[in-house]
Amino acid sequence: LWASKIPINSMRFLGIYILFCVSLIAYIMINRGQIDALDHFGYPVVDDHECGTDEERILNVFEWTRKNGAYIHPQVSTGMFPIEGDTSGTMVRGLKTTGPLRRGERLFQMPNHLLLNLHMVRDDPVLGRIYNETPQIADGMGGLAVFLIREALNKTSFWRPYLCSLPKHVPLPIFYSQRKLARVKDQLPRDQHFKFDALVEARRDAVELHYVSLMPVLFLRYPSLFRPSNFTYARWAWACSIIMSRTWGRQMSDPILNQRSGTNSTLVQTLVPAADMPNHHNAALEASRDGNWSLVLRAQANLTAGSQIFISYGAKCSSEFLAHYGFIPANNSHVACKHADQYGPGYNATEHWENTTRWRRKWRASFTKFYSQVLSGRPFTPSPS
Repeated sequence: LWASKIPINSMRFLGIYILFCVSLIAYIMINRGQIDALDHFGYPVVDDHECGTDEERILNVFEWTRKNGAYIHPQVSTGMFPIEGDTSGTMVRGLKTTGPLRRGERLFQMPNHLLLNLHMVRDDPVLGRIYNETPQIADGMGGLAVFLIREALNKTSFWRPYLCSLPKHVPLPIFYSQRKLARVKDQLPRDQHFKFDALVEARRDAVELHYVSLMPVLFLRYPSLFRPSNFTYARWAWACSIIMSRTWGRQMSDPILNQRSGTNSTLVQTLVPAADMPNHHNAALEASRDGNWSLVLRAQANLTAGSQIFISYGAKCSSEFLAHYGFIPANNSHVACKHADQYGPGYNATEHWENTTRWRRKWRASFTKFYSQVLSGRPFTPSPS
């Protein structure tokens, strides 16, 4: 009906209307957990066919990080590996050694200037001004998501080798269909089902709420820098999935963050090029710091040529691993969930879930309408109740 009021011979209108329809459908599919069928939808890296094969992308980011001051052991390379405990034959990309390594031997040392977090946003010549003028961007995931999308759309970006190495789609449970969610949840102990559902929905909430709190402000205040056609919700969801699945926490001291947190430093989400590629193993070592180096990874055991290199993502229960990363490590059933006591005796999980589900239905209906208004250029303020 709205389209019928605009002359159909306007090619500009037709392009905007097509973008509106496609973007709105993408949001609805992401919201309903159907985006996994679209695979690479929302991937923002421009001219990614020029990035090379999967293996070339990994080797290129290794070379790039070394040129920019990182240390990567010369016997670290990439390969395909089976998933421990999986019987389907699925292979995943990981890191391997091309020669013997000793347990504890240094594999990666990453300098501070190759960390991607709010510090990089604050110090950016353009985004730094916006950072000081727009409190909403001083948010670990929101500000970092904006930075990722902007750099992915810039073919001459300093960060392009790293962006080319990132996955086109991160198969997190927030993107699963309801049928797939039910299927994977059956892998969990019964007493972790509620925990898993709550984590998945909370992460979906975070993606939506960060978009609503930040992007409309940027669209209105800085229209020449931020266009809805560039910063679509599908691209936003991709950027957030990268942040959710690949970041470490790092302390950052900043007046805006310090005022918000009431402390002298704040833990912010941080991406670390190349060093974010090893897969998880419960027996592996976690990342550490050595002197002036921002992050150090070490061999988890005495390794022979061809062995996979692992790190530990930290101790988490199975529902936390599945919700955060989309997999459950082998032999993980002994790990208790964090804050499990809040779901103990006396906690009315059914009542809580019904209340939050009722709120989410109202919120997401409101957000769908809000997003359609963002794309059409008409103002709208979502007000879930």
